[in-house]
Amino acid sequence: MNRVLLGLNILLLLAVGYLFLDKFSTSEPKNDETSLDLPVDQVLNIVYVNTDTLLNEYTLFNEQQKAISTREKTADAKLKAQARALEREIMMLNEKASKGTMTPKDLQAEEQRLTLKQQQLMADQENITKELMTESSRINDELQKEISSALRVIQAQYNYDYVLSYGSGSPVLAVNDSFDITREVIQRLNNPKTK
Repeated sequence: MNRVLLGLNILLLLAVGYLFLDKFSTSEPKNDETSLDLPVDQVLNIVYVNTDTLLNEYTLFNEQQKAISTREKTADAKLKAQARALEREIMMLNEKASKGTMTPKDLQAEEQRLTLKQQQLMADQENITKELMTESSRINDELQKEISSALRVIQAQYNYDYVLSYGSGSPVLAVNDSFDITREVIQRLNNPKTK
């Protein structure tokens, strides 16, 4: 999701930079082969996508988010159960040690076993966190490709010069709703047959 927003924000910044330079440039255009001779009356065809709405209504994105969330909850519950079991074992060992029902050698062996068990629990937690982050990153990359692909098709179909991102955290502060193509993008993403 962050990569989608980042990509769309970069595209927005490029568009704004071009418009700023075009509008406020005081230098005369050079008459060499590299200068562009654009008609004075040419208007840029700029539209935007509301990223908040897009992400809320993009079915695949929501399904992937739910799947990751479910995996996180399951892993968290499993780790918490293991931590509680370890805690109970430590309490039982402390109780046996305080009653003097264990030899020092047995006590030391049991402490080492519980220390190793605790280290393994921490390693498991770290591995699960890494796995979930990797999976989340992979999903975000796939979703970014899907959204970019849909936007390229729409851009080519309607000859848009720029497709900007609008939503929370975007540098665009206000928009004209008549330039909003969010619904069409959502339709293409949720109904792949229309691509």
